[in-house]
Amino acid sequence: MPFDHLLDRSPMKAVATTTRGGLKPGQVGACFAHSGIGKTAFIVQLAMYQLLRGTKVLHISRGDAPAHVRAYYDELFSALTSGTRREDKNEAAVAIERHRVIHSSLDRVFGPKELRKLVQTLEEVMDFRPSTVVIDGLESDLMESNIGEWRELASSLKVRLWLTVRTHRDSDDDIQRLAALADTAVVLAASGPHVNLQVLRQAGVAVEDVPALALDPVTMLLRPEDVRDSVTAPPSPDPGSCTLFTGGAVGAEAWFGECAEKWGVAERNFSFEGHEQARIANRVVLDEAELSKGGVSLVYVANRLHRSWKHRPALRKVLQVLWHVVSNADQVFVIGAIQPDGTVHGGTGWSVELARRWNKRVWVFDQPHEGWFSWQNGAWVQGEPVIESSNFAGTGTRFLTEAGKAAVSGLFERSFSKLD
Repeated sequence: MPFDHLLDRSPMKAVATTTRGGLKPGQVGACFAHSGIGKTAFIVQLAMYQLLRGTKVLHISRGDAPAHVRAYYDELFSALTSGTRREDKNEAAVAIERHRVIHSSLDRVFGPKELRKLVQTLEEVMDFRPSTVVIDGLESDLMESNIGEWRELASSLKVRLWLTVRTHRDSDDDIQRLAALADTAVVLAASGPHVNLQVLRQAGVAVEDVPALALDPVTMLLRPEDVRDSVTAPPSPDPGSCTLFTGGAVGAEAWFGECAEKWGVAERNFSFEGHEQARIANRVVLDEAELSKGGVSLVYVANRLHRSWKHRPALRKVLQVLWHVVSNADQVFVIGAIQPDGTVHGGTGWSVELARRWNKRVWVFDQPHEGWFSWQNGAWVQGEPVIESSNFAGTGTRFLTEAGKAAVSGLFERSFSKLD
Protein backbone atom coordinates (compact mmCIF):
# COMPACT_ATOMS: atom_id res chain seq x y z
CA MET A 1 0.00 0.00 0.00
CA PRO A 2 1.35 3.48 -0.84
CA PHE A 3 0.72 4.88 2.64
CA ASP A 4 1.85 1.96 4.79
CA HIS A 5 4.73 4.05 6.15
CA LEU A 6 2.22 6.47 7.67
CA LEU A 7 0.47 3.77 9.66
CA ASP A 8 3.28 2.49 11.88
CA ARG A 9 2.05 4.53 14.87
CA SER A 10 -1.64 3.97 14.19
CA PRO A 11 -3.32 2.07 17.03
CA MET A 12 -5.31 0.14 14.44
CA LYS A 13 -2.22 -1.48 12.97
CA ALA A 14 -1.46 -2.94 16.40
CA VAL A 15 -5.11 -3.87 16.99
CA ALA A 16 -5.26 -5.61 13.59
CA THR A 17 -2.17 -7.61 14.53
CA THR A 18 -3.60 -8.51 17.94
CA THR A 19 -6.99 -9.49 16.53
CA ARG A 20 -5.55 -11.50 13.63
CA GLY A 21 -6.41 -9.06 10.90
CA GLY A 22 -8.93 -6.80 12.59
CA LEU A 23 -12.62 -6.45 11.89
CA LYS A 24 -13.94 -8.29 8.83
CA PRO A 25 -16.72 -7.07 6.49
CA GLY A 26 -20.10 -7.92 7.99
CA GLN A 27 -18.82 -7.72 11.58
CA VAL A 28 -19.41 -5.24 14.40
CA GLY A 29 -16.66 -3.68 16.47
CA ALA A 30 -17.05 -1.55 19.58
CA CYS A 31 -14.82 0.85 21.48
CA PHE A 32 -15.87 1.47 25.11
CA ALA A 33 -14.71 4.38 27.26
CA HIS A 34 -15.86 6.85 29.87
CA SER A 35 -16.61 10.40 28.76
CA GLY A 36 -13.52 12.48 27.99
CA ILE A 37 -11.07 9.60 27.48
CA GLY A 38 -10.69 9.98 23.70
CA LYS A 39 -13.27 7.90 21.86
CA THR A 40 -13.62 10.42 19.02
CA ALA A 41 -9.86 10.69 18.49
CA PHE A 42 -9.62 6.89 18.47
CA ILE A 43 -12.43 6.43 15.95
CA VAL A 44 -10.87 9.08 13.68
CA GLN A 45 -7.54 7.22 13.81
CA LEU A 46 -9.43 4.02 13.00
CA ALA A 47 -11.12 5.72 10.05
CA MET A 48 -7.85 7.18 8.74
CA TYR A 49 -6.25 3.74 8.93
CA GLN A 50 -8.96 2.43 6.60
CA LEU A 51 -8.95 5.51 4.37
CA LEU A 52 -5.20 5.34 3.78
CA ARG A 53 -5.60 1.69 2.78
CA GLY A 54 -8.03 2.75 0.05
CA THR A 55 -11.25 1.85 1.91
CA LYS A 56 -14.30 4.11 1.64
CA VAL A 57 -15.48 5.29 5.06
CA LEU A 58 -18.78 6.78 6.22
CA HIS A 59 -18.25 8.65 9.51
CA ILE A 60 -21.41 9.35 11.50
CA SER A 61 -21.24 11.62 14.53
CA ARG A 62 -24.04 11.73 17.07
CA GLY A 63 -22.62 14.71 18.95
CA ASP A 64 -20.52 16.95 16.66
CA ALA A 65 -21.23 19.01 13.58
CA PRO A 66 -19.37 18.08 10.35
CA ALA A 67 -16.98 21.03 10.68
CA HIS A 68 -15.99 19.87 14.16
CA VAL A 69 -15.42 16.31 12.96
CA ARG A 70 -13.35 17.58 10.04
CA ALA A 71 -11.21 19.59 12.47
CA TYR A 72 -10.52 16.35 14.37
CA TYR A 73 -9.33 14.74 11.15
CA ASP A 74 -7.13 17.73 10.26
CA GLU A 75 -5.41 17.84 13.65
CA LEU A 76 -4.87 14.09 13.92
CA PHE A 77 -3.74 13.86 10.29
CA SER A 78 -1.09 16.46 11.09
CA ALA A 79 0.13 14.33 14.00
CA LEU A 80 0.02 11.12 11.95
CA THR A 81 2.04 12.61 9.09
CA SER A 82 4.56 14.55 11.18
CA GLY A 83 7.97 14.21 9.55
CA THR A 84 6.52 13.07 6.23
CA ARG A 85 7.58 14.56 2.91
CA ARG A 86 5.19 17.29 1.81
CA GLU A 87 4.39 15.48 -1.44
CA ASP A 88 3.41 12.30 0.42
CA LYS A 89 1.38 14.29 2.91
CA ASN A 90 -0.57 16.05 0.16
CA GLU A 91 -1.23 12.75 -1.63
CA ALA A 92 -2.48 11.18 1.59
CA ALA A 93 -4.75 14.16 2.31
CA VAL A 94 -6.34 13.81 -1.12
CA ALA A 95 -6.88 10.08 -0.56
CA ILE A 96 -8.66 10.75 2.73
CA GLU A 97 -10.88 13.44 1.25
CA ARG A 98 -11.77 11.30 -1.77
CA HIS A 99 -12.81 8.24 0.24
CA ARG A 100 -14.63 9.84 3.18
CA VAL A 101 -18.16 11.11 3.87
CA ILE A 102 -19.03 12.79 7.19
CA HIS A 103 -22.62 12.83 8.43
CA SER A 104 -23.99 14.29 11.66
CA SER A 105 -27.23 13.32 13.38
CA LEU A 106 -27.17 15.97 16.07
CA ASP A 107 -29.83 15.31 18.70
CA ARG A 108 -31.79 13.14 16.28
CA VAL A 109 -32.62 9.48 16.50
CA PHE A 110 -30.12 7.49 14.46
CA GLY A 111 -30.41 3.73 14.46
CA PRO A 112 -30.01 0.84 12.03
CA LYS A 113 -32.99 1.92 9.91
CA GLU A 114 -31.58 5.44 9.49
CA LEU A 115 -28.16 4.06 8.58
CA ARG A 116 -29.60 1.76 5.90
CA LYS A 117 -31.49 4.68 4.36
CA LEU A 118 -28.40 6.92 4.45
CA VAL A 119 -26.21 4.31 2.75
CA GLN A 120 -28.84 3.85 0.05
CA THR A 121 -29.07 7.63 -0.52
CA LEU A 122 -25.29 8.05 -0.73
CA GLU A 123 -25.07 5.27 -3.31
CA GLU A 124 -27.88 6.71 -5.43
CA VAL A 125 -26.89 10.38 -5.24
CA MET A 126 -23.11 10.29 -4.86
CA ASP A 127 -22.20 6.83 -6.16
CA PHE A 128 -20.56 6.34 -2.77
CA ARG A 129 -20.70 2.88 -1.22
CA PRO A 130 -18.80 2.65 2.10
CA SER A 131 -16.89 -0.44 3.13
CA THR A 132 -16.41 0.83 6.68
CA VAL A 133 -18.95 2.71 8.78
CA VAL A 134 -18.02 4.35 12.08
CA ILE A 135 -20.68 5.68 14.43
CA ASP A 136 -19.35 7.91 17.17
CA GLY A 137 -21.34 8.62 20.32
CA LEU A 138 -23.72 5.76 21.12
CA GLU A 139 -24.99 5.32 24.64
CA SER A 140 -24.53 1.83 26.03
CA ASP A 141 -28.26 1.15 26.31
CA LEU A 142 -28.83 2.05 22.65
CA MET A 143 -26.06 -0.29 21.55
CA GLU A 144 -27.47 -3.11 23.64
CA SER A 145 -31.09 -2.69 22.63
CA ASN A 146 -30.32 -2.52 18.88
CA ILE A 147 -27.37 -4.92 18.62
CA GLY A 148 -29.34 -7.52 16.66
CA GLU A 149 -30.31 -4.97 14.03
CA TRP A 150 -26.77 -3.54 13.90
CA ARG A 151 -25.42 -7.03 13.28
CA GLU A 152 -27.98 -7.80 10.58
CA LEU A 153 -27.26 -4.46 8.89
CA ALA A 154 -23.48 -4.95 8.90
CA SER A 155 -23.96 -8.39 7.42
CA SER A 156 -26.43 -7.39 4.71
CA LEU A 157 -24.41 -4.32 3.66
CA LYS A 158 -21.11 -6.23 4.00
CA VAL A 159 -19.53 -3.35 5.88
CA ARG A 160 -17.20 -3.17 8.84
CA LEU A 161 -19.29 -1.40 11.47
CA TRP A 162 -17.47 0.31 14.36
CA LEU A 163 -19.32 1.90 17.28
CA THR A 164 -17.96 4.08 20.07
CA VAL A 165 -19.94 3.52 23.24
CA ARG A 166 -19.93 5.80 26.24
CA THR A 167 -19.85 3.93 29.53
CA HIS A 168 -20.45 5.27 33.02
CA ARG A 169 -17.96 5.19 35.84
CA ASP A 170 -20.28 3.18 38.04
CA SER A 171 -20.84 0.49 35.40
CA ASP A 172 -17.38 -0.93 34.71
CA ASP A 173 -18.68 -4.42 35.46
CA ASP A 174 -21.05 -4.05 32.48
CA ILE A 175 -18.25 -3.56 29.94
CA GLN A 176 -17.47 -7.27 29.67
CA ARG A 177 -21.16 -7.99 29.15
CA LEU A 178 -21.44 -5.29 26.48
CA ALA A 179 -18.21 -6.42 24.82
CA ALA A 180 -19.73 -9.87 24.34
CA LEU A 181 -22.21 -8.27 21.94
CA ALA A 182 -19.45 -7.32 19.47
CA ASP A 183 -17.12 -9.36 17.26
CA THR A 184 -14.15 -7.18 18.20
CA ALA A 185 -14.16 -5.03 21.32
CA VAL A 186 -11.63 -2.65 22.85
CA VAL A 187 -11.73 -0.42 25.91
CA LEU A 188 -9.91 2.88 26.53
CA ALA A 189 -8.88 3.85 30.05
CA ALA A 190 -6.72 6.62 31.49
CA SER A 191 -3.43 5.37 32.94
CA GLY A 192 -1.12 8.08 34.23
CA PRO A 193 0.27 10.05 31.27
CA HIS A 194 -1.12 7.52 28.77
CA VAL A 195 -4.43 6.13 27.61
CA ASN A 196 -4.39 2.34 27.65
CA LEU A 197 -6.06 0.47 24.81
CA GLN A 198 -7.07 -3.03 25.89
CA VAL A 199 -8.42 -5.61 23.45
CA LEU A 200 -11.27 -7.53 25.09
CA ARG A 201 -12.59 -9.59 22.21
CA GLN A 202 -11.50 -10.84 18.78
CA ALA A 203 -13.41 -12.81 16.14
CA GLY A 204 -16.30 -13.21 18.59
CA VAL A 205 -14.14 -14.74 21.33
CA ALA A 206 -13.00 -13.14 24.60
CA VAL A 207 -9.22 -12.76 24.84
CA GLU A 208 -6.97 -12.75 27.88
CA ASP A 209 -3.36 -11.87 28.63
CA VAL A 210 -3.09 -9.44 25.71
CA PRO A 211 -0.84 -6.53 26.77
CA ALA A 212 -2.47 -3.09 26.74
CA LEU A 213 -1.22 -0.53 24.22
CA ALA A 214 -0.09 2.85 25.60
CA LEU A 215 -1.50 5.65 23.44
CA ASP A 216 -0.87 9.37 23.40
CA PRO A 217 -3.87 10.93 25.22
CA VAL A 218 -4.30 13.67 22.60
CA THR A 219 -3.65 11.92 19.29
CA MET A 220 -4.44 8.28 20.22
CA LEU A 221 -1.27 7.29 18.38
CA LEU A 222 1.21 4.79 19.74
CA ARG A 223 3.58 6.90 21.79
CA PRO A 224 7.06 7.56 20.38
CA GLU A 225 10.11 7.65 22.64
CA ASP A 226 10.07 10.88 24.59
CA VAL A 227 13.87 11.02 24.59
CA ARG A 228 15.81 10.22 21.47
CA ASP A 229 17.78 6.99 21.68
CA SER A 230 20.74 7.20 19.30
CA VAL A 231 20.71 3.42 18.85
CA THR A 232 17.04 2.80 18.04
CA ALA A 233 15.78 6.21 16.85
CA PRO A 234 15.66 6.90 13.12
CA PRO A 235 18.39 9.22 11.80
CA SER A 236 17.81 12.84 10.98
CA PRO A 237 17.06 13.51 7.31
CA ASP A 238 19.88 14.59 5.04
CA PRO A 239 20.33 18.36 5.48
CA GLY A 240 20.18 18.81 1.71
CA SER A 241 16.58 17.54 1.77
CA CYS A 242 15.53 19.85 4.62
CA THR A 243 13.88 23.27 4.65
CA LEU A 244 13.96 25.75 7.53
CA PHE A 245 10.85 27.93 7.79
CA THR A 246 11.36 31.17 9.68
CA GLY A 247 10.84 34.94 9.57
CA GLY A 248 14.45 36.02 9.19
CA ALA A 249 14.15 38.59 11.98
CA VAL A 250 17.13 39.77 14.00
CA GLY A 251 18.05 37.48 16.89
CA ALA A 252 16.98 33.84 17.03
CA GLU A 253 15.50 33.64 13.53
CA ALA A 254 18.59 35.10 11.86
CA TRP A 255 20.83 32.70 13.80
CA PHE A 256 18.69 29.72 12.78
CA GLY A 257 19.23 30.89 9.19
CA GLU A 258 22.99 31.16 9.58
CA CYS A 259 23.17 27.65 11.02
CA ALA A 260 20.97 26.35 8.21
CA GLU A 261 23.29 27.88 5.62
CA LYS A 262 26.32 26.31 7.31
CA TRP A 263 24.78 22.82 7.11
CA GLY A 264 23.33 23.16 3.61
CA VAL A 265 19.69 23.42 4.71
CA ALA A 266 17.37 25.43 2.45
CA GLU A 267 15.59 28.45 3.93
CA ARG A 268 12.24 30.13 3.45
CA ASN A 269 12.08 33.49 5.21
CA PHE A 270 8.51 34.82 5.36
CA SER A 271 7.90 38.57 5.57
CA PHE A 272 5.58 41.38 4.43
CA GLU A 273 6.05 44.74 2.75
CA GLY A 274 7.75 47.26 5.00
CA HIS A 275 9.08 44.64 7.42
CA GLU A 276 12.82 44.69 8.02
CA GLN A 277 14.59 41.35 8.04
CA ALA A 278 18.10 40.52 9.15
CA ARG A 279 18.16 37.57 6.78
CA ILE A 280 16.64 37.67 3.30
CA ALA A 281 17.80 34.41 1.70
CA ASN A 282 14.84 32.91 -0.19
CA ARG A 283 12.61 35.70 1.08
CA VAL A 284 8.87 35.15 0.66
CA VAL A 285 6.89 38.41 0.81
CA LEU A 286 3.31 37.63 1.79
CA ASP A 287 0.56 39.78 0.27
CA GLU A 288 -2.58 40.79 2.13
CA ALA A 289 -4.54 37.75 0.95
CA GLU A 290 -1.80 35.38 2.11
CA LEU A 291 -1.42 37.20 5.42
CA SER A 292 -5.16 36.95 6.01
CA LYS A 293 -4.89 33.15 6.13
CA GLY A 294 -3.17 33.57 9.47
CA GLY A 295 -5.55 36.27 10.63
CA VAL A 296 -6.27 36.31 14.33
CA SER A 297 -7.76 38.67 16.88
CA LEU A 298 -5.18 40.32 19.10
CA VAL A 299 -7.69 39.99 21.92
CA TYR A 300 -7.79 36.23 21.36
CA VAL A 301 -3.99 36.00 21.28
CA ALA A 302 -3.74 38.11 24.43
CA ASN A 303 -6.21 35.82 26.20
CA ARG A 304 -4.33 32.68 25.12
CA LEU A 305 -0.98 34.09 26.22
CA HIS A 306 -2.40 35.74 29.36
CA ARG A 307 -1.09 39.21 28.58
CA SER A 308 -2.27 42.36 26.85
CA TRP A 309 -0.98 44.28 23.84
CA LYS A 310 -1.94 47.55 22.28
CA HIS A 311 -3.57 47.32 18.87
CA ARG A 312 -0.70 47.60 16.38
CA PRO A 313 -1.07 46.64 12.69
CA ALA A 314 2.59 45.57 12.49
CA LEU A 315 2.18 43.19 15.42
CA ARG A 316 -0.84 41.59 13.79
CA LYS A 317 1.19 40.98 10.62
CA VAL A 318 4.06 39.47 12.62
CA LEU A 319 1.60 37.03 14.19
CA GLN A 320 0.24 36.22 10.72
CA VAL A 321 3.78 35.52 9.52
CA LEU A 322 4.25 33.13 12.44
CA TRP A 323 1.13 31.29 11.28
CA HIS A 324 2.83 30.64 7.93
CA VAL A 325 6.10 29.64 9.60
CA VAL A 326 4.46 27.06 11.87
CA SER A 327 1.87 25.76 9.40
CA ASN A 328 4.59 24.78 6.92
CA ALA A 329 6.63 22.85 9.49
CA ASP A 330 6.24 19.45 11.10
CA GLN A 331 8.65 20.23 13.94
CA VAL A 332 8.99 23.61 15.68
CA PHE A 333 12.00 24.95 17.59
CA VAL A 334 11.67 28.15 19.61
CA ILE A 335 14.16 30.22 21.60
CA GLY A 336 12.52 32.19 24.41
CA ALA A 337 11.45 32.14 28.02
CA ILE A 338 8.82 29.83 29.48
CA GLN A 339 6.52 31.65 31.89
CA PRO A 340 5.11 30.20 35.15
CA ASP A 341 1.71 29.76 33.44
CA GLY A 342 3.28 27.54 30.74
CA THR A 343 3.15 30.10 27.93
CA VAL A 344 6.24 31.56 26.27
CA HIS A 345 7.10 35.23 26.67
CA GLY A 346 6.21 37.79 23.98
CA GLY A 347 4.90 37.38 20.46
CA THR A 348 7.12 34.32 20.13
CA GLY A 349 4.63 32.58 22.37
CA TRP A 350 2.08 32.59 19.55
CA SER A 351 4.20 30.17 17.49
CA VAL A 352 4.23 27.82 20.49
CA GLU A 353 0.46 28.09 20.91
CA LEU A 354 -0.08 27.33 17.22
CA ALA A 355 2.22 24.31 17.37
CA ARG A 356 0.43 22.96 20.44
CA ARG A 357 -2.98 23.58 18.89
CA TRP A 358 -1.99 21.65 15.75
CA ASN A 359 -0.35 18.82 17.75
CA LYS A 360 3.07 19.53 16.27
CA ARG A 361 6.16 18.51 18.21
CA VAL A 362 7.42 21.76 19.72
CA TRP A 363 10.65 22.40 21.59
CA VAL A 364 11.50 25.59 23.49
CA PHE A 365 14.98 26.54 24.62
CA ASP A 366 14.31 28.45 27.84
CA GLN A 367 17.13 31.01 27.93
CA PRO A 368 16.76 31.91 31.64
CA HIS A 369 17.13 28.23 32.61
CA GLU A 370 19.42 27.30 29.70
CA GLY A 371 17.62 24.10 28.80
CA TRP A 372 15.45 22.57 26.07
CA PHE A 373 11.87 21.62 26.97
CA SER A 374 9.15 19.81 24.99
CA TRP A 375 5.40 20.02 25.62
CA GLN A 376 4.14 16.63 26.81
CA ASN A 377 0.81 15.80 28.45
CA GLY A 378 0.13 19.36 29.55
CA ALA A 379 3.57 20.13 30.96
CA TRP A 380 7.06 21.15 29.85
CA VAL A 381 9.52 18.26 30.06
CA GLN A 382 13.28 18.80 29.75
CA GLY A 383 15.17 16.90 27.07
CA GLU A 384 17.56 17.21 24.15
CA PRO A 385 15.97 17.55 20.71
CA VAL A 386 17.22 16.69 17.26
CA ILE A 387 15.85 17.61 13.86
CA GLU A 388 13.68 14.67 12.79
CA SER A 389 11.62 16.26 10.03
CA SER A 390 12.68 17.59 6.65
CA ASN A 391 10.34 20.57 7.19
CA PHE A 392 11.05 22.37 10.45
CA ALA A 393 10.59 25.84 11.86
CA GLY A 394 13.01 27.99 13.83
CA THR A 395 11.87 31.15 15.56
CA GLY A 396 12.20 33.02 18.81
CA THR A 397 13.24 36.11 20.67
CA ARG A 398 15.10 39.06 19.18
CA PHE A 399 17.24 39.13 22.31
CA LEU A 400 19.37 36.05 21.73
CA THR A 401 21.87 35.16 24.46
CA GLU A 402 25.11 33.24 24.02
CA ALA A 403 23.36 30.24 25.59
CA GLY A 404 20.60 30.56 23.01
CA LYS A 405 23.09 30.71 20.15
CA ALA A 406 24.89 27.64 21.50
CA ALA A 407 21.56 25.79 21.79
CA VAL A 408 20.71 26.37 18.11
CA SER A 409 24.24 25.48 16.98
CA GLY A 410 24.11 22.33 19.10
CA LEU A 411 20.75 21.34 17.62
CA PHE A 412 22.17 21.35 14.09
CA GLU A 413 25.39 19.66 15.22
CA ARG A 414 23.56 16.79 16.96
CA SER A 415 21.22 16.33 14.04
CA PHE A 416 23.61 16.36 11.11
CA SER A 417 27.22 15.81 12.22
CA LYS A 418 27.04 11.99 12.22
CA LEU A 419 25.35 11.62 8.85
CA ASP A 420 27.41 10.11 6.07
